[in-house]
Amino acid sequence: MNRTVPDWVIQTCWWTSGIFATGALWYFLSIKDYSYAAGSGALALAFALAAITLHRRNDKIAEQSLPTEFKDELPDDYIRRSLDEPTDVRLFESLPELKAIAHRIAQPGWDSGVTIEMRKSTYDVVDFYEIIWLKLAEFYPFKHFGKGGAAAHIKAYVRERYKFHWAKHEPGGPGTGGTIVGVLTGGDVMQDLDRLIVETATAVVGYRDNFDFTTWHTRWEGADPSHNAQPINQADA
Repeated sequence: MNRTVPDWVIQTCWWTSGIFATGALWYFLSIKDYSYAAGSGALALAFALAAITLHRRNDKIAEQSLPTEFKDELPDDYIRRSLDEPTDVRLFESLPELKAIAHRIAQPGWDSGVTIEMRKSTYDVVDFYEIIWLKLAEFYPFKHFGKGGAAAHIKAYVRERYKFHWAKHEPGGPGTGGTIVGVLTGGDVMQDLDRLIVETATAVVGYRDNFDFTTWHTRWEGADPSHNAQPINQADA
């Protein structure tokens, strides 16, 4: 295992370099002993290079010892959440209530029967799910889900889900499904994101003895009255 060089060793190198560069060198030059003057200059340079090398070695060891999430420059809005923090636990606990609000706002659009209104309501819930997943991603290290970060990851995921489900609903080829394809596709993407959130939440807290995940999951599913899925059995997860 690499160990850092004590700071006093580096300071001693700098001090010795200074002695040869400012003391011995000029002394030997003053008495016109050029061979000793050259030797003093060479020693001053050697000790200075040694100090620089040791500095760089310590910097490299320090960088290697950093957690992966901190090796890149962190954005100003970077947040790392922890279930050891009461505020973050309260955020996690509130997610089912936030989901219920999102669905309540979207429900009139779905009930309207108007394609464009139904699709807008679904887009709003999809956007909401993206935000919720990004909050869960804050329980993970920075760039844990790829070099582009969690936001880029979830955007790419949603885009691919839309492409897949749209193609799935047009077995006759592009443009053969009619306007209903947009409604069906949005609903499928919404379900994919709901499932992704539950899977991520399971990984974050599902197996902690001090968190009642089964109750949380029941509340999450109950926030969408149309969702009849059964709660996850942690023993089977």
